[in-house]
Amino acid sequence: MWSEVYFKMLLWAVCVVLAPWALAEPAEAPPVQVKVDTHYIEVHTGPGRGYPVFHVVERHAPLTVLFERGGWIKVQTARGQMGWVPREALQETQDGTGAAPALLSSADDRFRNHWHVSLLGGAFDGASSLSAAAGYRFTENLTVESMYTQASGDFSNNRLLELNVQHEIFPRWRLSPYFMLGTGRAVIEPRATLVRPENREENYAQGGAGLKFYLARGFVLRSEYRSYVLFTEENQNRNLEEWKLGFSVLF
Repeated sequence: MWSEVYFKMLLWAVCVVLAPWALAEPAEAPPVQVKVDTHYIEVHTGPGRGYPVFHVVERHAPLTVLFERGGWIKVQTARGQMGWVPREALQETQDGTGAAPALLSSADDRFRNHWHVSLLGGAFDGASSLSAAAGYRFTENLTVESMYTQASGDFSNNRLLELNVQHEIFPRWRLSPYFMLGTGRAVIEPRATLVRPENREENYAQGGAGLKFYLARGFVLRSEYRSYVLFTEENQNRNLEEWKLGFSVLF
């Protein structure tokens, strides 16, 4: 019980310390000046081939590269017009050294599709828990993740294996909130001194919310709260809570 209270206090302290960054977006890379080195480059109104072409930049004309989103680069022309070009089109330009520009900054890396692995510790219904997870970010906002949790308490040992989906509302914030929904299978091993009861296996669903703090390139501090519903054989569902704090590595 006290370990869970202390863990909640630690989690709230971390949130308070990181609060000044909650509304701050990561610093974008400084604009890069390039020169078109092909016959022309078509500029679209949005980041996708479904958006119409509204402008054409001819050979030797300058372009300002602003940032990337989903394989598309936002650019500004010499006349101040802003639009989007596909990433591969920028390979047909030259920077001040005469080479193709380096398009991505470290701040942009986390918005691309990537894998991650995570290790988290926490408090699961009064028991200490340790979780390992792996996931894949397939859009700027959505991540699918598989997680294994081991929780040991005074009355039982619990093993949980689940699949969840996470949605980051503001993925470009350095302190980024997210919501999640998941489902899985729990194996519960009761502890007894005289008679050894049988292990139980129960399905469960969970919903939760968390925060991701992007500390450095490819390294994330992660905290979250989860609410579980275990579907027991007695047709009397159990409600459990869990708090987690840990790290993720992106690659």
